[in-house]
Amino acid sequence: MQISPLGLVLLTACVTFALAGFLLMAVAWIVVCAAIITMLVYAHERVAWELSRSRLLVNHEILDKMAFAQEPVAVKLQITNLDDVPLWATIEDILPEDSILGAGNNKVDARIPAKSTSSFRYSFIPTRRGAHSVGNIMVHRTDAFGLYTHTQSFEDGRSLDVHTHKESFNVARKIAGREHFEYAGMSRTPAVVLREFEFDGLREHLPGDKTRDIYWKGLPKTGKLMTKMYKKEGTLKTMIYVDCSRSMRLVRGGMAKVDHAVDLGLQLSNVLLSSFHPAGVATFDEVAVTNQVSPALGKHQFERITKALRGIPGAITEAEPETATQPVMESERVSTTANNGEEGAAFLDAVRAVKLTDGKRGAVLGLEGVARSIIARSKGQELLFIIVSDLVSSRDSVLSTARLCQRTGNRLLVIQTYEDWYASPANVLDMAEGERLYTKLSEGVKLEAALRRAGATFLRIGPADTTARIVRSVRRGMA
Repeated sequence: MQISPLGLVLLTACVTFALAGFLLMAVAWIVVCAAIITMLVYAHERVAWELSRSRLLVNHEILDKMAFAQEPVAVKLQITNLDDVPLWATIEDILPEDSILGAGNNKVDARIPAKSTSSFRYSFIPTRRGAHSVGNIMVHRTDAFGLYTHTQSFEDGRSLDVHTHKESFNVARKIAGREHFEYAGMSRTPAVVLREFEFDGLREHLPGDKTRDIYWKGLPKTGKLMTKMYKKEGTLKTMIYVDCSRSMRLVRGGMAKVDHAVDLGLQLSNVLLSSFHPAGVATFDEVAVTNQVSPALGKHQFERITKALRGIPGAITEAEPETATQPVMESERVSTTANNGEEGAAFLDAVRAVKLTDGKRGAVLGLEGVARSIIARSKGQELLFIIVSDLVSSRDSVLSTARLCQRTGNRLLVIQTYEDWYASPANVLDMAEGERLYTKLSEGVKLEAALRRAGATFLRIGPADTTARIVRSVRRGMA
């Protein structure tokens, strides 16, 4: 409970009247002072009594089933007064961070009669994708004399996962009917068949083989019966991995790579499902896979993928450097960059150390462990893995996964969100920056060569690259 500005004025006047009454021996002023003190005490006790018996029930409800960035989200706030006296208060629903007010008002002056319920609605617009804290409600009360104020908070502590822009879903629906992947492999499930049979080789004839499969032309040459083997070629089960590590979530003046990766994962999965490719999705960070939806078909599979991608943490903004009062010397600038590089290298070394178990890479951590388990459950069926990452903290895991796919006869498509293409174009290109860009690009080319040697398909993209362009590049063999 706090004293209001009016109460503060009266308290100051009371002290003034008391001093004047004692100094000037004026009884009237002392009487006025006593009356003001009596009113302040009575108002305080009355407010304390009302608060002690106050009973409020607050219900905060999000009316939209799915929230999108830059789209209004409808909210309904319902307050029930269980007390025997009416409630005069200002009710405020605190807007989530990085949100703006849409229609209506999140702060209203309400009079709720005894044993009754009052409600109001409004909408807010989240400006970014990710988790938003909702349900933080403040009830501001003022006593009947306007001398004291009290603020009561109701914290629901719920988190609202805001998805990417709604336009991304519209694009996913549009390109699903136009684009398709040209990936096909051996399928044990004949539900969807691209080509009925394809010749695979010869083996010795065994009892029970069909007569039509016997290779009669080889009988005069070999003197024994040989049977022709065929494989049924169908759609591949596809797993899309989306990197949500800190480097992907960091915004350096441009856009966050993780937001672009979420859009790509959403649209690629819809393209695959529309082409009858069983598709799934998984998210991973510096240490482990955080969420996973197994590859499958069905009308509800896209909803499962959407829910998994919606849980990816939102972007974080890099702190602006402090403005120096003195001009920075070139030697100091290089030293600062070196220090940042040492800290980044130390962080990546710590991440790699966590992934090691008894000198060997952990079987259950990261991409390789999950890919190994999926391959083991596939029972020899060929799989396609798509990884969307900037290859900063996940470099070793992606390389290990590429070698694993090469050993097991599976396919891997690596889509690198190249970090410098997502940075702000306003940066001045000086000699030090040019050397840094050249060194980083050289390292990226070496990493690309290592992935291609391991049999992976590689594609480097920027913020302007769309899903349609990526699908066409893969289909035309340009990746």
